[in-house]
Amino acid sequence: MTDDAADYEAAGFAGRLPFGTRPALVLVDPAEAYVNPECPLYAGVEDAAAAMRDLLAVARAAGIPVLITRVVIGPADGGIFRRKVPALRWLDPESPFSGYIEGLEPIDGETVVTKQYPSAFAGTSLAATLTALGIDTLLIAGLSTSGCIRATATDAMQSGFVPVVVREAVGDRLPGPHEANLFDIQAKIGEVVSLAAVTDYLDGARSA
Repeated sequence: MTDDAADYEAAGFAGRLPFGTRPALVLVDPAEAYVNPECPLYAGVEDAAAAMRDLLAVARAAGIPVLITRVVIGPADGGIFRRKVPALRWLDPESPFSGYIEGLEPIDGETVVTKQYPSAFAGTSLAATLTALGIDTLLIAGLSTSGCIRATATDAMQSGFVPVVVREAVGDRLPGPHEANLFDIQAKIGEVVSLAAVTDYLDGARSA
């Protein structure tokens, strides 16, 4: 255990949330912009995208609900978020970089959540959809860790769903913000677990 982890545990930030029995996967903003070097938003997250493909295949094989978000922020959308982050123009509906990363497109029967803010819950029907499906555990993957992943995990917890962030299947532009936010998510918000652990969990849910 690192000194930081020991300090947090001593302060009472070492709680654990058991996984439930009705999971769903939300894949947050798998946009071409983050893996295409021609786009200024390129973040070098190809390894995370590969892990997202593996996770998506496991989730589909397990038959759990899959929800995929897409940022759609036109010139009149996004409010203060767009003003704060002008780079969001690369996610305009007409941008060649706003589509899905290859292999991470939704298929028939999967829910697409269109969003304009970091959290997949902000201004969307995600919470209502998950509640209607009887979901108790939300597996979270996508981009980026310090922004939309953390915001989605926070709102999942605040909406009554156990947030489970899949470590290999999230990514960020820089390792510092990535690791710091995973540390904080584990300490205060939800669970950060390996792809292997989630695969075992879904295998168990499928055979139950």
